[in-house]
Amino acid sequence: MMPPYSTLLFLCLVCILPFVHSKTTLPIIGRNSTGVVITSMALTDSRRHDPFAKDGRARSIVVSGFSPVSNCRHQHEIAYMPSTTAKFQDEKYSSYGLPNGTFQSLSLRTCVADSNSTKCPSRSPPLVIFSGALATSRMIYNSLLQSVAAAGYLVLSIDHPYDADIVEFPDGTSIVGVNIEDSEIEDALAVRVEDISFVYKQLANPSFRTKLFPMHRHARSLQNTAIIGHSFGGAAAATAMQQIPFIRGGLNIDGTMFGSVLETGLKRPFMLIGHENKTQATDPSWKQIWPHLTGWKKEIEVKGAAHYSFSDLPLIAAETGLQDLLPPEVEQVLGSIEGRQMMNFTVTYIRNFLRTVL
Repeated sequence: MMPPYSTLLFLCLVCILPFVHSKTTLPIIGRNSTGVVITSMALTDSRRHDPFAKDGRARSIVVSGFSPVSNCRHQHEIAYMPSTTAKFQDEKYSSYGLPNGTFQSLSLRTCVADSNSTKCPSRSPPLVIFSGALATSRMIYNSLLQSVAAAGYLVLSIDHPYDADIVEFPDGTSIVGVNIEDSEIEDALAVRVEDISFVYKQLANPSFRTKLFPMHRHARSLQNTAIIGHSFGGAAAATAMQQIPFIRGGLNIDGTMFGSVLETGLKRPFMLIGHENKTQATDPSWKQIWPHLTGWKKEIEVKGAAHYSFSDLPLIAAETGLQDLLPPEVEQVLGSIEGRQMMNFTVTYIRNFLRTVL
């Protein structure tokens, strides 16, 4: 399991956070980008009990949909993350001096899902499923996934309650994460993979597709799908490929891997991207699975990158004017690469991987 890098990050930001109160709109990164509609909704798997809840309730999750729009006539700004989530992050780190309103100052520019002003294509773009790091909200990847979607992909991002630090539901309720011990990690992985399988199956439901991807409600094909995960989500991506044969390829970004996939491997394309010194030489799970990846495969080590370089955090630091003010210790979290450049690297490699696989 990864150490609590986010704690170190916010501890190191104490002396400079007063500068981030002004509103900042995070940009879409990458060439040949279109507008994007962003939606969110909750789903309940009535056939499955939530093993974390301990009260017999059915498993519920929250997802975000990112839909490319080629003819976006109306745009608006939306909050980077919902208010309860933003307040939770502020309160969580208040003892370190994090001022109120830091996360609430961020926004995204998106397209309005208005059928009168945008054209709904009859052909479905490829689908990308995303699962993030342990103890990390899916919201920390919103800018990254918006930039991926802007290249012409439907992106579905999943929050896994109890293993994310907080999951806020559309009705305003929220679930705070629990501490998952090393001995529980494979059980938590199984829950994640079941979440992914459940959401994938729901995409066959026209009502769900319409709500999640309103500008692509006629989309029907689910066989042109790839899966991407960061950290623990990368392990989930590999295991999900074992269970969902229609997923055509997977990308593990900086995640140690677990479970039977280490022995059985994968015949479909799979890629590994690691921060500096995250390679087969330093991660035994990567070394173990490598000979069992019998399809197209590639491994990349990113010099100057750290674990959370592959999230929105470096871009946030750059766009708010904080990166040049960060103390050296923050490189343990965000790496030494300038934030916009790091995001451009991540988006470019994800897009190239998706173009290769899909």
